[in-house]
Amino acid sequence: MARIAVLVVLLLAPAAILYVSGYPEFARDFVLGTVLAFHLGVLARPLAAFSFLIAGVYTAAAITANFTDGVAALIVACAAATGAASSLGLHRGLQAVLAATLIGSFEPATATVAAVRGLALLGGCLYGLILVQTVARTLTVRPLAVHSTTALSYSVLLAVLVLVAWFTARAVGLEQGWWLPLTVAALGEPWLKSTPGKAVSRLALALAGTLLTLVAFEAVAEPSLRAALAVTLLLALLSLGRDRPDVQDFLLTPVLLLLAAGAGSYSLGVNAGGTLLAFLVVATFTVLGKWVLWTLRPDTGHFISA
Repeated sequence: MARIAVLVVLLLAPAAILYVSGYPEFARDFVLGTVLAFHLGVLARPLAAFSFLIAGVYTAAAITANFTDGVAALIVACAAATGAASSLGLHRGLQAVLAATLIGSFEPATATVAAVRGLALLGGCLYGLILVQTVARTLTVRPLAVHSTTALSYSVLLAVLVLVAWFTARAVGLEQGWWLPLTVAALGEPWLKSTPGKAVSRLALALAGTLLTLVAFEAVAEPSLRAALAVTLLLALLSLGRDRPDVQDFLLTPVLLLLAAGAGSYSLGVNAGGTLLAFLVVATFTVLGKWVLWTLRPDTGHFISA
């Protein structure tokens, strides 16, 4: 546990220094890049060197955020690639790239502003990669993969569900609605370890738990308290998430929401009714879609050699 605590300090220390030095926006982008690159590097080590893509897709999504066709195509491509990577057990790591795309799609900016943010993210990504290759080189996760036919089905399903969640979040006016499609992507693995009924029950509980957690976080207005919560969740994610994919999947969205809030205040939506409506619609599609996958493709998964 002490080693994990030191790792969390190393992950957050540069951003904390930037924050107290008077650069809160740079600190926010830097820590997002760090955590996302670390997530990619630990859970998908063969792809760790491609962490620069996190900054690239964020910048592209922010620039095209007001052009629905363009940003939607980028989101679909990232979601489909994430799903397809399940054939190698790398999909959990690639969620970092998808997360960066979704965050950028809700933060429209001019090319200049997006490039500045992207550079801050890139700096964080490089730092996160250094941590992965040095102090976290022994932090390994044994990936669980599915067969190619299951991966193809999961890829198509994930692209559809993420796109539905993204459009729904926009339709009801969620200002920072990227958490909704990210939750859809993070929860519910392509493999099946029990019956489809039990898997659906766990998924529904996880979706509801995520919404309640984020609503509770919205009441935390003090940046220092949000930082303390982020540290606590990162400790839990790194200590428990290695052996419990469900824990890691559940904690991903809350951690990123706390870090993305920075010194500002994130709102889940224009009104509580709109947020609840969006969640219910998306949760219904997600549960049904993944139930169909688990029923038609009851793949128990297999380990990939490190």
